[in-house]
Amino acid sequence: MKVVWVLLLVTGYGFDSDSFETKSLGGYDTMAECHVAATQIFWERMPMNQEALCIRVEYQANDDDD
Repeated sequence: MKVVWVLLLVTGYGFDSDSFETKSLGGYDTMAECHVAATQIFWERMPMNQEALCIRVEYQANDDDD
């Protein structure tokens, strides 16, 4: 298994669990790299009803994934 930090953009359309959409903006080796990417992309211009977050994801790596 391999771990990657994924920068997600979450968009809310309401307050129930079916009212959210997510989009992956990239994968990073460290939490710090993920947070730096979020800062570079959005700085202080986050659109209304959206939030960027970094989440650690474990996945099955192929032999050629290094």
